[in-house]
Amino acid sequence: MRVISWEEYITGNRGQGAGVQESLAVTIGVFDGVHIGHQALIRHICASPYTSTVITFIENPSVALTGKKYPENIIKCEEKLEIFRIMGVDLTVMIDFSVKFSKINGRDFIKLLFSQKSVKLIALGEDFRCGHKLDTGVKEICQMADEAGITTWVAPQISDAGMAVSSSRIRQALAQGKKDEAKKLLGHNWNVVNCR
Repeated sequence: MRVISWEEYITGNRGQGAGVQESLAVTIGVFDGVHIGHQALIRHICASPYTSTVITFIENPSVALTGKKYPENIIKCEEKLEIFRIMGVDLTVMIDFSVKFSKINGRDFIKLLFSQKSVKLIALGEDFRCGHKLDTGVKEICQMADEAGITTWVAPQISDAGMAVSSSRIRQALAQGKKDEAKKLLGHNWNVVNCR
């Protein structure tokens, strides 16, 4: 798996072995814990005929937005990358989220994402939002993708016991000592014992 920066991505420098005509299947998110909902997105891009590409963050964006260390990450960044590798992701793009980056509106971020004209597929969770104050959601992104000739896939929400699977729910389960519940929602045993 290749790992590059956002800056390398938007300039078209995708690392050794990347061809100029490389076509991408992309998904975007924090992917804290890489839970079963995240895994559905990753499996979808990995099953495509394109270079499977995850766009994520070096550190949780909450750190830049609050100025405080974010204490609730489920797994470390290195562990997240290892799960991506095990799942078969070809390329991971790491965003070093900053206060400056947080000011980019969502439409401009998506335009940058599509700027290389190599994205062929984008997979999103149905509640995905991005941009300054989360100003751009799935509906707007799907419209932009359609205009650019990019296929979209919106993953249906995954629930367990009538509640949506989310990183917040997993953090809550870990805080309450419910490690079996957390493992079930994560769909893997990745270092859960060391999470809390």
